[in-house]
Amino acid sequence: MSGSRTGGIRVVVADDDVTMRRAMVDVLNAHGGFSIVAEAASGVGLAELVAETDAQLVVLDVRMPSGGADAARTLRARPPYPVVVAVSASTDIPTIAAMVRAGATGFLAKGHLGTTFADDLVRCTRGQVMIAVPQGAQVMRAIGGTVEDRSADPG
Repeated sequence: MSGSRTGGIRVVVADDDVTMRRAMVDVLNAHGGFSIVAEAASGVGLAELVAETDAQLVVLDVRMPSGGADAARTLRARPPYPVVVAVSASTDIPTIAAMVRAGATGFLAKGHLGTTFADDLVRCTRGQVMIAVPQGAQVMRAIGGTVEDRSADPG
């Protein structure tokens, strides 16, 4: 467990890649609007950890052990009902659609987290849905939305 600053959005960062997990924690600590209440390397016991820490947000690696859609469903089914934002290097449409169907409010591609990562997480905690992948319109269609694909439209 890693308790940083008091105040801010209470976050659990769950990723089995310790380098990636530390990088995300560092970015969120530097932002100032977050309080990292715990870190996890797998989805085992993640719901209990979230309940113990009263986390408001879980940044969830999709491909870690016991992660993915099953972990998101479990997190969204039990109090304190945190916002779940998936992060993954795998940005195929079935994976993203499965995470959204499981209750993830956001899906961020690891290779494209960049300077907006913390702000994207804040947006998700405020109710915005973030699907930050190049094929976002295709994802929305796959989960039943009717989004016009204007990716080829120059204007």
